[in-house]
Amino acid sequence: MGHHINSEGQFQSDKYPDLPPDKIILSFKDPVAREALNVYAQNTKDKKLAEDILARIQSIVIGGGSQSN
Repeated sequence: MGHHINSEGQFQSDKYPDLPPDKIILSFKDPVAREALNVYAQNTKDKKLAEDILARIQSIVIGGGSQSN
């Protein structure tokens, strides 16, 4: 098993052990996570969620938004 794979074959966060298996936290502060969030926003059927994710990414990239969570 990999470092983050539990005995049932599920992903388990070591940084957030109380997080349910197969869940992950992404932060808008992390440039790599923003890329993943952007891809998610482009592909989700929830248009309002997509709009909000893209607006937050844009505010950070442009520098107009606070990066604190």
